[in-house]
Amino acid sequence: MKIALLGYGRMGKEVERQAYARGHEISAIFDINDSFSPESDVRGAQAVISFVLAEGVLYHIKVAAQLGLPIVEGTTGWYDQLDQLKSIKNLTIIYSPNFSIGVYQFTKLTRYAAQLMGSLPEYDCFLHEFHHVGKADSPSGTAKKLAHVLLENLPHKDKVLYDTSHGVINPATLHVTSTRVGRVPGTHEIGFDSPADEIVLRHVAHGREGFASGAIRAAEWLVGKTGIYTMDDFMHDFN
Repeated sequence: MKIALLGYGRMGKEVERQAYARGHEISAIFDINDSFSPESDVRGAQAVISFVLAEGVLYHIKVAAQLGLPIVEGTTGWYDQLDQLKSIKNLTIIYSPNFSIGVYQFTKLTRYAAQLMGSLPEYDCFLHEFHHVGKADSPSGTAKKLAHVLLENLPHKDKVLYDTSHGVINPATLHVTSTRVGRVPGTHEIGFDSPADEIVLRHVAHGREGFASGAIRAAEWLVGKTGIYTMDDFMHDFN
C-alpha cells in the first residue's frame, strides 16, 4: 500500500519506519515546508496518515476527502470540531487519540475496573499521565478518553477537574493530573485509593512504535471502506 504522511515529526518518522517494516511505501510526505492541499501530488497514495498540529486537522481532513483518500487521524486537541465531520462529502476517516492496541485494551481494563469499583465509594479514583516535554496538549487525549470512561462507570463521580486544585476537591470530582518531563513517550495511571489499600493500573509506552504500528494497521483496515470510524470499529474486526 502507498501511504501519504501528514506531519514528519517524531511520530511521522516512526510511522514511516513501521510502514516500510510492514511492506508498505511512503509515496509522499507533507510537512511545514510542503503543505497538503487539493492540488497536492500524493503520488498514487491509497491512504493518508496524519499526526499534525490540531489547528490544521479539519482542513487536512477536508482535503483528503476531496482527493478521495481515506485518512487515519491521530492528532489530538481538535475534538471540539468532531460534529463538522458529518458535513464533509466523500469522507472516509478513522480517528483516535491513541492508535496503540495496548492502550485500547488498557481502556477496556479501565472500564471493567471502574465497573468493579463503582459500588465501593470508599475507593477514591485518580488518573495521572506523564509525557515528554514536547507534547503540545495537556492532559493527553488518551487521558481525556480514560476520564470519560471512568465517569461513565463510577456512580460517585460526576465531573472532571483537569486543572490544578487550589482548594479541597469535591469528593464527586475525578482529578486528572499531568506531568511533562524529559523524553517519556507516554504513561497513564488509574488508581483506586482507600484507607486500607490502593489498586493501580498502569500503561507504559516504551516508545512510539505501538502508536505508529496501530495507525498503519488502521490504514490497512480502512482502505476500501467509506464513512466515519473510531478504534472501536477497527478493534471489533481486529479481535
